[in-house]
Amino acid sequence: MSELDATIAAPVFNVEPGELERVTLARHQLSAGVHRLAGDCERLLADLHRPAHHAWREHAGRALVQARYLATLLVRPPGGGQVTDARALEELQSALRAPLKEVADALTRLLTMIPTDLEEELVLQDARAAREGAAALLAAGGFRAGATQAVNAADAAAEPKVAGAARVLVVDDDELLREQLAMVLERLGHSVIMAENGRAGLEAAERDAPDLVITDLNMPGMDGFELLERLKADTRTQHIPVIVVSGEGDAASVVRCLERGAEDHLTKPYESVVLAARIRTSLERKRLRDLELAYLHRVARLTAAAEAVEAQTYDPKLLADLLARQDQLGQLARVFDRMVRGIRSREERLRARVRGLRREMEQSGVTAEGAASGPAATDQVIAGRYQVRRELGAGGMGAVYLVYDRELGEDVALKMLHPSLLAEEPVGLERLRTEMKLARKISHTNVVRSHDIGEWKGTHYITMEFIRGVTVADLIKKRGRLTIESTLAIGTQLADALAVAHDQDIVHRDIKPTNLMIDESGMLKVADFGLARTVRRTEALTQAGFVVGTVNYMPPEQLMGGDLDARTDLYAVGVVLFECLTGRLPYQATSPVAILNAMLAQKAPDVSTFANDVPPVLSTVISRLLEREPENRYASARELAEALAQVPPTA
Repeated sequence: MSELDATIAAPVFNVEPGELERVTLARHQLSAGVHRLAGDCERLLADLHRPAHHAWREHAGRALVQARYLATLLVRPPGGGQVTDARALEELQSALRAPLKEVADALTRLLTMIPTDLEEELVLQDARAAREGAAALLAAGGFRAGATQAVNAADAAAEPKVAGAARVLVVDDDELLREQLAMVLERLGHSVIMAENGRAGLEAAERDAPDLVITDLNMPGMDGFELLERLKADTRTQHIPVIVVSGEGDAASVVRCLERGAEDHLTKPYESVVLAARIRTSLERKRLRDLELAYLHRVARLTAAAEAVEAQTYDPKLLADLLARQDQLGQLARVFDRMVRGIRSREERLRARVRGLRREMEQSGVTAEGAASGPAATDQVIAGRYQVRRELGAGGMGAVYLVYDRELGEDVALKMLHPSLLAEEPVGLERLRTEMKLARKISHTNVVRSHDIGEWKGTHYITMEFIRGVTVADLIKKRGRLTIESTLAIGTQLADALAVAHDQDIVHRDIKPTNLMIDESGMLKVADFGLARTVRRTEALTQAGFVVGTVNYMPPEQLMGGDLDARTDLYAVGVVLFECLTGRLPYQATSPVAILNAMLAQKAPDVSTFANDVPPVLSTVISRLLEREPENRYASARELAEALAQVPPTA
């Protein structure tokens, strides 16, 4: 049973109705913020990979350690219990406060060390993003006020009061005037709380949460102006309307009151009927504001639910009351809930398929490329930093090595680029730098992270995340053909990765089995996004380009030097899926010209011709991917992912 399932199944005692829902929402908001912060800190540390960054890495590393500790506290709260009530939430927030402050302090110190005109803009951007995330969490509800007050405040916003009988706080240092005003208010049907000065009034407002405050201006100690400022500066009281009743009726005093947030100003002496009208107007405005806040609060719950889906902590009980509503918000909640159920169903199918892919890897006997333990390696050191362990492979672009990064203290993959790739110096090198920046923009579970670009003994290299696993090409070679479920696991993950890249106008251009890694858990990792090209390129860069890709996986428009877009990658996906299911390529030709002639002469063969167990719906998907004309293929990787999700599971 998962942690989430255990939480749902566990009995909850002594919890007020609705409290669990509010506390769970607050916890999910904290969780989403902490996970974003940890991700920001990880990206920042990856940015600081140069020797010149050594002093900065200490602070970034400290921030990352504390951010990960925050995530651990969310999974295992203090005391080992579950966060089901406001007290437990307050204890959790108290435990989070110190490490969160350490994160913020470490990032602040780091930013004081980084020059504002630093050429590496990503370092500065990621550092600022991480610090802003920590600051936002520190400022979020519950860290300044207690968690109990934060939960109660959210509940109060969701339950607007009517503009009828109200609790009114009267603040005046003149006892007689207080009593007279109280009598008027009670005759109007309101209950009255009284305070003799501004400080007592502030305490009463914080303690009793009145619906309206009526205050004098000239009082000893804290006067009416300061009371106004303090009330409006506190999130617990800033929503309470304030009417100033004062003997000072000059324009300057009235303007000063209104600028400080007063709802209205009434000059003494006043008519009771005028006061009653002003009170009714103020309460009605508050009622309408409360209704708006309640609506926004419910919308925020939908937003929090969406974040919970992303964090895989979504609980349908969070939206139980919204699902029952008959208005547009209820309709939206029901649509959202159906979408989530669909996503969960799809994720469950994908997890099952990934498990099947992992089993197929184990059955194949293909050995995963693994990292050695410790820094021991060969004597060869590249660029004074990367100690070579062994060669992983070689291709048209150059050789790939497993190296130990002495600075990061971990294994990475290093690709020595063939000199011909950069033959157009300095344009070729500039293009490579541009492409590496593009690759760094892609952040996804199914994409190999790119790290750095450098030069050693006249040869350029790039470094990237090392994946302990095998390529899809290795698996096909060993198995001959893959099962339908394993093929769907590969195709679905590949579509998800490409969707993220295509959203940023980045086309891979070289999707093929040797660029698709499968790690030990069965997760697909797309490599070589360092060669990606953005769709919206300048004419100069396009003309200066070189042919990238392997001809068997290229669509006609790529072989003929035409315009490329997301559909170029989708054609290559079709070839990969065809090869997974059949163990062969759609076109059996040996040269680009021969392949192009075959493409133009005939449609790609149906995959079921070579694998009759392929379900028709999957065969149709692959045939559409292999269409000659781009407009006849799927329009996007997301559309492809949806189509693959419709393929029923096989026995």
